[in-house]
Amino acid sequence: MKPALVLFDMDGTVVQYNSGSFQSSWDAIGHAAGLREQWQELLDYYLPQPDRYQEWFEKNCKLLRGLPFASIEPKIFPPPYTPGFLEFCGYLQEQGIHKGLISSGVDIVAKRVQQDAGLDFIVVNEVHLDDGRFAGTGKVNVSIQDKGIHVKRLLREYGLMKEQAVFFGDHFNDIPAWREVGMPWGMNIKDPVCLPYLELNFDDFHEARDYFQTAFDGK
Repeated sequence: MKPALVLFDMDGTVVQYNSGSFQSSWDAIGHAAGLREQWQELLDYYLPQPDRYQEWFEKNCKLLRGLPFASIEPKIFPPPYTPGFLEFCGYLQEQGIHKGLISSGVDIVAKRVQQDAGLDFIVVNEVHLDDGRFAGTGKVNVSIQDKGIHVKRLLREYGLMKEQAVFFGDHFNDIPAWREVGMPWGMNIKDPVCLPYLELNFDDFHEARDYFQTAFDGK
């Protein structure tokens, strides 16, 4: 069955920041702000406690309070896209396939990805700015363990079966999303624990596009 909806994780899947094992936009912001050590301490403490993600997120936001976004922007943009991602999204656009992000990454980067890739939607976390400076607050829309909830909601909104949906992810926190789609696909997999949940695994989006064209377009 040809996909009608393609969903992407962001960090490590469509963007690959040099910011630790998750290649995270959130970590990239912290590092660009000169907070690498504090950021890592929070990561080490909270990652084994996913039920405390809200607390973790709020503490990171507070570390940024008062810093001007303009001092960080040139260090995180343009996003370091996985090879072939923008071209792949152009191909999906031509095919009339809906596409978007479900990520615990942050809107500051996700909005740029949406603009560059022509995505239909983004479901991500929010970091608040006040007059060009970080306000020290944000909003969690996607924790590291509830991506599957958002996949199911989007399938209902688009009136699709799970067999019509693809999810591209790269890490263990994508497992709940892979469980809710008919085509659970990996991109730059970071942890072998993910492999049993995958139907396919790609090194870049050039490979993914080639597969699409062969499997669904007969090329």
